[in-house]
Amino acid sequence: MNGGAVMVAVVVLAALAVILMVLYLRHRNLQMLHQERMSALEKGTTVPVGRALIPWSPRVYLLRGLMWSFSGAALVICLLGMAAASHRPEPADVMMWRAKSISQNLNIPIDQAQQIMEKDRASHEKGMPSAVALLGLIPFGVGLAYLVFYYTGESRQAGSEGRAESLTSAGPKY
Repeated sequence: MNGGAVMVAVVVLAALAVILMVLYLRHRNLQMLHQERMSALEKGTTVPVGRALIPWSPRVYLLRGLMWSFSGAALVICLLGMAAASHRPEPADVMMWRAKSISQNLNIPIDQAQQIMEKDRASHEKGMPSAVALLGLIPFGVGLAYLVFYYTGESRQAGSEGRAESLTSAGPKY
């Protein structure tokens, strides 16, 4: 495995570890809430309400869409920067040594060996490939889906039509 593949594997494993930890902590929290309610029922006391539920709003989809979209865009930029920073050209002495060894092994002139080296170097650059940045398009796409849902949702359209009718039918009051 080259350095880029190792880096991608580490990022994926770290993300997986974070997701699993969040899921485990959420499960433990719900389990403790359940135990608290069950013990209150067994004792005959009032069941604790826990936390108050926040009223639902369609703006939640707007917030989620913006968060996912900007996170995806930031991830694309970050991975492109890492890919650009990890590309390092080979030193001239290493390239010259490789060209000499190729010309000796294949019995060809040194100029032709250098041309082979240039073609080989262009096709096998060291570092993280810039295509890894396409992974950032996944959260970006999720964010766009939330934004599309927010702007085309039935509740949003029905709410705007109702407001428009009430504004036009009310008219000025004297």
